[in-house]
Amino acid sequence: MREILKHNPGRVFLIVLLLSLMGVLWVPRYFFKPYTLWGWMTFPFLAGAVFILVWLIAYLIYFFRYWPFKD
Repeated sequence: MREILKHNPGRVFLIVLLLSLMGVLWVPRYFFKPYTLWGWMTFPFLAGAVFILVWLIAYLIYFFRYWPFKD
């Protein structure tokens, strides 16, 4: 963890993860109203899918582009 905090892209990576986590904590207030999108997708399912996609994209960008320990 120390290495990722000393690396500027690593800090950006952690900030993106923190912001997405804060977004997931903010979204549940909409879970009590029955929202469906496109006729079949519920709002909690969409929020979870977006959360996973944000984390996956952030990880792939950091790992393949800014990973400080690649040879």
